Amino acid sequence: MMTREDLIKIPIFEKLTEADVEVLLQLWKERRLKDGQALFHKGDRGDSMFLIEEGSLEITVPVDERQKFLLFKRADKEMRVSVLGQAEFVGELSLLDGLPRTATARALEECRLLEMKRDDFLGFLIERPSVAISMVSEIGKRLRATNELVTSLASKNVNEEIEERLSFGDRVADKVAEFGGSWSFIFSFLFFMGVWMGLNTWQLLAQPFDEYPFILLNLMLSTIAALQGPVIMMSQNRAQKKDRLRADLDYQVNLKSELMLQQLHAKIDELRTTDLMQVQEALQAEHAGLKKRMEDMERDVVPKADSPEGTSSVR
Repeated sequence: MMTREDLIKIPIFEKLTEADVEVLLQLWKERRLKDGQALFHKGDRGDSMFLIEEGSLEITVPVDERQKFLLFKRADKEMRVSVLGQAEFVGELSLLDGLPRTATARALEECRLLEMKRDDFLGFLIERPSVAISMVSEIGKRLRATNELVTSLASKNVNEEIEERLSFGDRVADKVAEFGGSWSFIFSFLFFMGVWMGLNTWQLLAQPFDEYPFILLNLMLSTIAALQGPVIMMSQNRAQKKDRLRADLDYQVNLKSELMLQQLHAKIDELRTTDLMQVQEALQAEHAGLKKRMEDMERDVVPKADSPEGTSSVR
């Protein structure tokens, strides 16, 4: 059973009022799939969206021969894109554009789904123009954000991003951790310990300030170790933050590359369509010219019926 909480998780429905949500909840119908059964295939007409109540769906796309070679020569005809589980949805954009499916969805186990038809949803919008305007506004915001992502420079220097956010304590901790993990610290510390123990050994005939077994030295070493641990952990935490920031930037770069490739494909398809139309127009013009020349040649070759040479008199 579809609930309000499940419905508002879908981005295009998150701004609906309580009354609209109650009406929209009545448009969903239950559908069941067996293990391995396909919900839809790539290229099918997109006329509905689905919400998974139980089970899981596998989303795949076909793999051509060139892609098979790039995928380590696998024999699979399809490549898995994602796996959707309970409370996840698929096909929400089909309610708006009605375009063919871009992937294949297949049940990995017995599934119980909720389905809403596009015609029912469009009827819902026709009766509520304000809801349609709100959804168009929300989609426009998402397109604007996507456009800003495409036009902005996603590649950034992670080190510069981190340096801008560091406080004075963070910089001191990094310097201490950097020095504590260097050969300079090891040699300096060994030299200090040698001098300390040498002085107290040389003063055995007199009064040593830290006699054997060097209790004060042990206390200093324990204190240094106790302080050095948290400092190193702070530096490691910043390294983890840097890794997370690098991962976020990589995601933005990959997303931007994907969007740019989609735009490039669209432009190539548009150019191809334009070229085909120009070629078709040129062929039609040439065909019309040839047809006209053939008609002119036939008029010149065939004798006219009323000419003296083409007639004979019978008496």
